[in-house]
Amino acid sequence: MDYLREEPLSSPIVDLDWVRQLVKLVEQEDLAELIVRQGEVTVIVRGRSYRPANFFEVTPISAFPVSLPALEPVVEVEGIEPQPTTTVPEERLFHITAPLTGVFYSRPRPDAPPFVTVGSEVEPEQVVALIEAMKFFNEVRSEVKGIVREIVAKDGQLVRHGDTLIVLERTD
Repeated sequence: MDYLREEPLSSPIVDLDWVRQLVKLVEQEDLAELIVRQGEVTVIVRGRSYRPANFFEVTPISAFPVSLPALEPVVEVEGIEPQPTTTVPEERLFHITAPLTGVFYSRPRPDAPPFVTVGSEVEPEQVVALIEAMKFFNEVRSEVKGIVREIVAKDGQLVRHGDTLIVLERTD
């Protein structure tokens, strides 16, 4: 099986077929997490059985344990700087922030599509995410009309009140 390449990656372009092979390996072997480093690129594939470290062990100050539902495998690629697509004047950007401290979710259920993706058009009062706090799911709604330019928070990430979750380019 050719899951790992012999030569290091020479450019920040990642071969998607290779990443798909890594995802398939994680699913077939029911791995919790697979980390592959090649040069300055790190690929992290997390399977259904992945659970983050107990939050008390990571940050003992004002933290609480987080239990997450099983999600589809997640692939993260580090070491590659995202290329800006367009430059938007700062005054046209709107930051949707966390209304409370809790766990961020970008979709209503693990098997459902995300509420929004980069490039999605958003209307005022549209639900764009959920935050779970004390076993309650709280809807996060947009206050303005716009286009999603960045989703800052990651699924399952603990966010604090006031943290930026999503950045919109205002169109109103």
